[in-house]
Amino acid sequence: MQFYTPAEKRIPMLDVARFFGIFLVYYGHIIERLMYLKNPVATAQYKFIYSFHMPFFFLLAGFTLAPDRLLLPVGRFVKKTLASRLLPYFVFTALLAVLSLCFAGHFVVVDLSNAEGYLKGLAATLMGFPIFNIPLWFMACLVSVEVLHFTVGRFFDSSPRIIVAAILFYFGGYYLTANVQFVPGPNFWFLHEALVVYSFYLLGVLFRREGVLLGAQPRWRLIVASAVCLAVVVFTYDLNTGPFRLFDAVVIVLSGHGSVFLFPLTALAGSLFLLFAARCAGANRFLMFMGENALILFCLNGIFYHFFNGPFAAWFAERFPGHWAAVTGGGFVFTVVSLACCVPVVVALNKLLPQLVGKPGKSGPILPRLYRRQAGL
Repeated sequence: MQFYTPAEKRIPMLDVARFFGIFLVYYGHIIERLMYLKNPVATAQYKFIYSFHMPFFFLLAGFTLAPDRLLLPVGRFVKKTLASRLLPYFVFTALLAVLSLCFAGHFVVVDLSNAEGYLKGLAATLMGFPIFNIPLWFMACLVSVEVLHFTVGRFFDSSPRIIVAAILFYFGGYYLTANVQFVPGPNFWFLHEALVVYSFYLLGVLFRREGVLLGAQPRWRLIVASAVCLAVVVFTYDLNTGPFRLFDAVVIVLSGHGSVFLFPLTALAGSLFLLFAARCAGANRFLMFMGENALILFCLNGIFYHFFNGPFAAWFAERFPGHWAAVTGGGFVFTVVSLACCVPVVVALNKLLPQLVGKPGKSGPILPRLYRRQAGL
């Protein structure tokens, strides 16, 4: 069965799931800073979240891909990629670079106390490693994945071919990144890691093609499936004992995957958990709004990652106990407050400058649309 939906019609489950993933990104980054303070609860939660939340975003990117995108002329594909991916990448990286001139932040990769550090940061950003806005590494890697799919995806025109390609790309990319350390090192737009996560992207393409979770389902079945997938993550994430890089956890930005078999098992189970949970949540307008604007939230997360998460973690660790309830509650509240602060910025950017936040086909009061949209593309 081939189950395609019109590209212009949004699917509530995918928007809600995208927001669930974004929530984990914000929560995971504050938990990361508590982990740096040697909190064992934060360390366990970090490993749990990172075992699946970034592979999920690549799977979701494939799930939301309009099949007709592969039919774009090369020039139009390049223009669309420049406008919808690279423009936000460079604009929000430049914004944080300017902020770093005014405020002290968490920039550990380069020394920003001198001009040489900024030049190194600029060079790294041009090579796809956004020193000034680390969360946007995902955007850089996604660009490589989308270019890769535009190049070879047209040959995967059946479900069996998609499955075989996903397996081959996964194992090929896994063994390449396991034997060659690209970050820190010879990184170019995370093309090395794109080979690994492209397998999840292809699974998303397969899910869209086969209509996974797009048909009618009784809620009780979705709840049971969600619980089963969550249980798989709970019972497998800590079984993955490496080999990792720098952290004892799956960290995609470092190509630290761990076990060749446990990593994809847990990542897929966690991704399905978010999709099932999103389907259970239904068409909630606020959750859909936040998910539809996930790109903006990704870009804005760098502000919290570099300037606010560290001070909050230090303040929290000095005043509250380090047990599970306190760490979870503190991380949850800080995440909610962070996302709430983003809402008016999201609204303003959509109204005033949609062209800079992944919506280049829209006109605004300040800038005209950057290209004319075509139906389905």
